[in-house]
Amino acid sequence: MAYTQRLTVRFDDVDYAQIVYFPRLFGYCHWAFEDFFAREAGTSYAQLLGQRRIGFPTVHATADFRHPLRFGDVCRVVMDTVKLSKRSVTNRFRLFLGETQQMCTEVEIVHVALDIDRFNPVDIPEDVRVAFQRHLVTGSST
Repeated sequence: MAYTQRLTVRFDDVDYAQIVYFPRLFGYCHWAFEDFFAREAGTSYAQLLGQRRIGFPTVHATADFRHPLRFGDVCRVVMDTVKLSKRSVTNRFRLFLGETQQMCTEVEIVHVALDIDRFNPVDIPEDVRVAFQRHLVTGSST
């Protein structure tokens, strides 16, 4: 089962062509990723960073842009886990136009668990791992 979040396209999200400027779509993915921790893992991303000193920087990203989003549109961000290893997680983000099946963008992002103080990769904490596992696409690897 995928994690879903809805965002409204804001005026400052659009470019001269009056569509969402492509880097903002990565921002939408990151907002969903951040909110996922509080809603699904029981700890906010701010707590994970500030208190537990673990971050999840992006080490790889790909995107396919298929249909524009415009000011005022609702963007439904559907996030699932496609690969979960000891120290990294690959999430797929599908951005849809509202409640339709019109996919606007598909993004895949690889995050690595990182000890912020030492700047070294670490094992994904068990509570966070369990949250990602709940959203693992059937047939994906762990």
